[in-house]
Amino acid sequence: MALDLGPLLRSRKSYAREVLESPRFAQRLAELASRLGRPLAGVAAEARIGMEEIVTVQNPLYSAMFDHGLGPMHTRAWTIEPDLAALKRLRVLNKRHPLVFLPTHRSYADAFILTQTLRENGMPRNHILGGNNLGFFPLGTIIRRSGGVLIRRSINDDEVYKFVVREYLGYLVAQGRNLEWYMEGGRSRTGKLRPPRYGLLRYLVDAIQSGVADDMLLVPTSITYDQLHEIASMAAEEAGGAKSKEGLRWLARYARMQQQWIGTAFVRFGEPLSLREALERADTERQNSPWTVEKIAFEVFQRINRVTPVTAPALVTLALLGVRDRALTLAEVLSLVQPLIAYAEQRGLPLAQISHLADSMQLALVLDSLSQSGVVLCYERGTETVYGINPGQHSVAAYYRNSAIHWFINRALLEISLLEVADAPEADVLPKAWERAFALRDLLKFDFFFSDRQTFRDEIKAESLLIDPQFREHVGASAARRAVLQRAPFLIAHRVLPAFLEAYYVVADRLAAHPPEQPLDKAKFIEHCCNVGKQYVLQKRLRSPEAVSRELYGNALLLAANRGLLKPDVDGTLAARRQAFARELESAVRAVNAIDTLEQTRLGEEIPP
Repeated sequence: MALDLGPLLRSRKSYAREVLESPRFAQRLAELASRLGRPLAGVAAEARIGMEEIVTVQNPLYSAMFDHGLGPMHTRAWTIEPDLAALKRLRVLNKRHPLVFLPTHRSYADAFILTQTLRENGMPRNHILGGNNLGFFPLGTIIRRSGGVLIRRSINDDEVYKFVVREYLGYLVAQGRNLEWYMEGGRSRTGKLRPPRYGLLRYLVDAIQSGVADDMLLVPTSITYDQLHEIASMAAEEAGGAKSKEGLRWLARYARMQQQWIGTAFVRFGEPLSLREALERADTERQNSPWTVEKIAFEVFQRINRVTPVTAPALVTLALLGVRDRALTLAEVLSLVQPLIAYAEQRGLPLAQISHLADSMQLALVLDSLSQSGVVLCYERGTETVYGINPGQHSVAAYYRNSAIHWFINRALLEISLLEVADAPEADVLPKAWERAFALRDLLKFDFFFSDRQTFRDEIKAESLLIDPQFREHVGASAARRAVLQRAPFLIAHRVLPAFLEAYYVVADRLAAHPPEQPLDKAKFIEHCCNVGKQYVLQKRLRSPEAVSRELYGNALLLAANRGLLKPDVDGTLAARRQAFARELESAVRAVNAIDTLEQTRLGEEIPP
């Protein structure tokens, strides 16, 4: 059989010319120039520069360098465990439709992990879209010639460059190529999904609506790690430190760091979503609006969460982060972990090697592994070994916990809602409890992907029966309400919510102190929140060091903007509304602390105060 030398011989510029000289591109470029009120020749020259910058080829030689040179450098730290049944289904679907893989972004290794997984399971190579911060030599050269599309990190109002990216994506999907990018826009600094970025997804919607592509399947993809070597540096950046600039020295340091095996990388695929069908199902009155794209992105992220497994480090850190910097014996850790395992199994959650944690020897191995990486303190010089979160490692531990936190958020909201009506005098407290649950859901909607109101209500009802099979009857009796929480197999709100609510409180507190007549510089404001957050942690006004988080402060500002708290003060009420926001967050923090106090009382016999 003759060797196809086309991919070897074709240059990136030849592919760029193919797109630039197509009738569709020429027509739409002329429309853009007319809309911008600029000469066509100048817009065309700018478009050519942009196209030659982003266009890619899949050269077999460079692809081999990516796979067998750069790949092991990034992936040797893990054993990869993919969902083979899901991959088999995707191979069948890919015969009829191009696939768009939308993975979680936790590590620089993500693209190499997924590329290796797909290659070893007979899938074609993806065109991976990423930031041009990785465009330095030789990394950028290899990426751009092995199917990688490196896009400028900041496009802002560059309409010509946006047009070029949109048209090039349309060209790729028209060719039936598989795509891959991170809708979070960057690596998560907290371990959970970040709010999605919609720009590239809008370009795919445009490709379908303009007739370039018939359909494509969005593939929600979860890449979850037992542990990550790079977490410590990300946690430092999150708390206010400077981000290391990518370059040769950075790449060398990263390669050295990845030489040590650290655990398993779990690759899971959610149910694929037909983009055409999603558009057809959209509300016709809102068709073609950002609402449609946002709803699709939200659905993708929910499907990612549904297949993200609960890992052993996630469950262990979930337990240890709720005991106020106290060291625990192995038996005490086991007593906290066992109810969580039973709960996960009862709900049928996707699990990743956690059942063995019910065995004390296996639990000790997980604790030792976390100790070797510096996350957990293991003290062995006393009468028995005790474990706790190492000083300064709370944000790292929270990162592992947060990979599974979405499975426990509804339970946490239920506990807070029930506690706040436990001592109410009226007989029917459910309306008040529902009001509180929905208020908390609204408060956290920029950090968690909650179901629609009716589904959320059904989920909370199911949680209530897991806490107490006779929940409704016991809640109806004032004397029995608090006992529902006291008899629960475990409480979770004080392990799940503090960092989020405390970070939000810092933002609300600083907003209330900000003169309403002065505009808000978001970057400087977040920096100020980092400084004040550290102060509050040192003063013990906040209990969670991981609440000092740029990402959480940014999400809190999204909530504040959603409530109109960042707009100019046009009616003289802004200061009062900001103060009310701060009181709301202060109340929520107090409620979580009350759950913490109740848990310490419940466990008083097993874990000394």
